[in-house]
Amino acid sequence: MELTEKRGLPGSVLKWIAIITMLIDHVCVVLVLGWAKYRHAWGPGIQSKEFYYFLRGIGRISFPIFCFLLVEGFFHTRSRWKYLLRLFVFALISEIPFDLAFQVDLSYWGPFFELKDQNVFFTLALGLLAVTLWDRLTEGNASDCPAWRGLAAIGCALILGAAAYYLKTDYGAMGVALILVLYLLRDRPWARDLLAGGVLAAMIPFGSHWIELFGTLAFPLFHLYNGQRGRQSKYFFYVFYPAHLLLLALLARLLFHA
Repeated sequence: MELTEKRGLPGSVLKWIAIITMLIDHVCVVLVLGWAKYRHAWGPGIQSKEFYYFLRGIGRISFPIFCFLLVEGFFHTRSRWKYLLRLFVFALISEIPFDLAFQVDLSYWGPFFELKDQNVFFTLALGLLAVTLWDRLTEGNASDCPAWRGLAAIGCALILGAAAYYLKTDYGAMGVALILVLYLLRDRPWARDLLAGGVLAAMIPFGSHWIELFGTLAFPLFHLYNGQRGRQSKYFFYVFYPAHLLLLALLARLLFHA
């Protein structure tokens, strides 16, 4: 039984922060950037490039929080394999809405499916699989397991990171690396933050923008987490993710249809 009076932020509050900042980011990409592309120019105020980067900076907070909650869910879920299966199922469900929302040309419908980029559920699923295999191979204690088990765990992590990279999932191999860092250094919060910040910084040379560093603004929230799940719907985010992308895709086509 959870103690509701425990100080700090429950997982439900962190999840809402992640959802809201993610929504801000996606509205920015689909509508603000879409409008600039539609008019072939940036405008004043909310149509400016500065406003676009401001919103994208806010949006960078969401992914580290989702990764943090994924790791916490790994330790608290009743069935890790069902958790993993759920992520993969919704990754497949979300792919068409994702492709429609983030296509280069938002003025028409289609293609309904493309392999240019894959949605973040694939990254989360691959990261969870990496953590699950690492935990099983090392039996929860990487520093005191046989060397072959440790090497096998590292090998699995590298393979899954490579899979994220070649499948072009959102955040790619660095997303899987971030999840592993949050898992491995879960009990060493300051080392976790330092290395997680290094992972975000390492994204920049591989084509990401410097605004990825705004993801570090999520780290103080990790320290406020009180270990409680809080009141939340188990499937809300799973449904919200493809639903809001589909809605944004529809709205963009209504606004930008030539």
